[in-house]
Amino acid sequence: MPQPGRVGICHICGNVRPLSYEHVPPRKAFNEKPVIRVNLQEALELGPEAQLKGRIQQRGIGDYTICEKCNNDTGSWYAADYIDWCYQGLEILIKAGRSPTLIYLYKILPLRIIKQIITMFFSINGPDFGDHFPELRRFVLDRERRYLSPKFRVYIYFNIEGRFRSAGISSYLRIDGHEITVLSEFNYPPYGYLMTIDSRCPDPRLFEITHFAKYGYNEFAVMDLKLQALPTHLSYPGDFRTIKEIKKEEASGEAIKGKKEYHRTTK
Repeated sequence: MPQPGRVGICHICGNVRPLSYEHVPPRKAFNEKPVIRVNLQEALELGPEAQLKGRIQQRGIGDYTICEKCNNDTGSWYAADYIDWCYQGLEILIKAGRSPTLIYLYKILPLRIIKQIITMFFSINGPDFGDHFPELRRFVLDRERRYLSPKFRVYIYFNIEGRFRSAGISSYLRIDGHEITVLSEFNYPPYGYLMTIDSRCPDPRLFEITHFAKYGYNEFAVMDLKLQALPTHLSYPGDFRTIKEIKKEEASGEAIKGKKEYHRTTK
């Protein structure tokens, strides 16, 4: 429920309304424990083994970003199937001893899952996100709408190691200056999600699930997916190096960001 004074621009519909607390991911997808909230700029400066210091957020990861109507609509349309997707992922990780190497079967409603993922990208980005990408707004607010524009690509990975990160639309320029990658990313075990915009996939280990958008709202699918478990020790989106790899590059004099120079980051 919205609290008095929590009025602002809904990140999804773009209207000025009382805002409700949006858990990212949904609370029943294991997101109900206290977390330490760190300013993005401060987080970017932290090394992989730095002790996090910040405000303790008791109710899990999230913020007042979405109006009550959008929260209720997307929650009733997509959240339950997304939560089931998370439980399936956790079961796979447990059976695989936290090191999945096989192809595993999922029984899911793909369209509902990717719509919930896009809903969460709305929440972690600014209130003007929907104005920049109205096609994503239409995709989320019309539960029957299928397909995404080819400029949007959505990827997934297992995530059980490292820190939480939540990066709105960001871009980085490779040191050779040949390519700019535009992306947004967030993670919360058992999964992490990365979306690119008019850009190539930044890491070949990511598994693309953009095709989830081609299914109907009530269309079940049994899918064989092979997801890799990737660490998130730094707060830079798209950085999946191990602590050993980060330390090796630091020792050799390379930037802590690796072979990428971050050009712009927006909250």
